Amino acid sequence: MAVRFKLGYYSPVTDDPLQREHVGYFPRMTEEEAWAAGRGVWKANKERLSREKFALIIGDGQVCAVAEIHGVSVHEDRVAVDGEVLAQGHPVRDAWMGKPDPVVNASQNPVGYCDLPEEAAFRERPCGCGCGEISTRDFLPGHDVRAFQDRVRRMFGGSALEFIRWVDRMAGEHGVPVLAIRNAPAVTAVPDLPPDTRPEPSVAQYDSLLAHPRPADGEPDERQ
Repeated sequence: MAVRFKLGYYSPVTDDPLQREHVGYFPRMTEEEAWAAGRGVWKANKERLSREKFALIIGDGQVCAVAEIHGVSVHEDRVAVDGEVLAQGHPVRDAWMGKPDPVVNASQNPVGYCDLPEEAAFRERPCGCGCGEISTRDFLPGHDVRAFQDRVRRMFGGSALEFIRWVDRMAGEHGVPVLAIRNAPAVTAVPDLPPDTRPEPSVAQYDSLLAHPRPADGEPDERQ
């Protein structure tokens, strides 16, 4: 499928996260202007947007730009797509430029999705696990787990724990942004008990690998 962004009326903006001075549709705007106005920022599902390859920008009821999506950026509670306008001669661009909005429904949502027959050949690619099969996504169902398990086996001796430690170390060294802790460990006083009778410390749970807890006492800090 492709994503469709429907422009509203032209209006100037301030403090725009994409550094624009105006958004919206105006007559005789160029394809580049339509893309700049229409690629963001929208309330949309980031994960779904990241799976799409093409975007149509709609102004005054018709397609005024067709672009290839290279990525998705987040701006507080909204998202924008990054990419480039397709040049004349590209089959998806030539098939839809100037045509009516392909999303026909009663919804007022400016973000919509539609199937474009011309994009099928561009969506198919080899599965990311290396199996040689063709998919319209990065992996065929279940093959992402296969790829993970294969690399854990070949590179970390079958130890998922060593893999996770390596990911945390690499993320810390390369400055991956810090994430929020879902539930911080409770801090309680531990009485002076023999070592073999002391309770196990509580463990913080992290929503993803964007935060990296400091090493325990006695362990080297490898984040420098």
